[in-house]
Amino acid sequence: RMRQKLTPGFTLRKMRRMEPYIEQIVTERLDAMEDEGSPADVIELVADEVPGAVLCELIGVPRDDRAMFLKLCHGHLDASLSQRRRAAAGEAFSRYLLAMIARNREEPGEGLIGAVVAEHGDEATDEELRGFCVQVMLAGDDNISGMIGLGVLALLRHPEQLAAIRGD
Repeated sequence: RMRQKLTPGFTLRKMRRMEPYIEQIVTERLDAMEDEGSPADVIELVADEVPGAVLCELIGVPRDDRAMFLKLCHGHLDASLSQRRRAAAGEAFSRYLLAMIARNREEPGEGLIGAVVAEHGDEATDEELRGFCVQVMLAGDDNISGMIGLGVLALLRHPEQLAAIRGD
């Protein structure tokens, strides 16, 4: 039931509309890595930063809230924190998501949550939308980060492929 409501947010057309933002965030992160000088940590400066920004754009987290939103999301998963602190971050993360969903119900935003609310109204409950956002962030953030890191490693191990990319 929810898949039918969410699928339009993952079309090729929708992803292409996000392309300029994705290019912007990747360029900003690569510039930050270049500014860092050599050696620079591609995981810290690029792979850990790009996925969260892109996923926030996808679901519709306002840009001014993204740093705080990602801190809550990552805090919820940070095994180095005490169970109490992780639980508190998780509760704050859920509260934020429910408040964002409520704002989208009043005035649908540009992200996927706003689109689902505008198209389907109350057919999608707040808890279903919250759960979707949690799944996107938990499943997407680490996976994409890991793939960026593995992609860089593959290019470093296969210099002919790196040369092909540099040669356009």
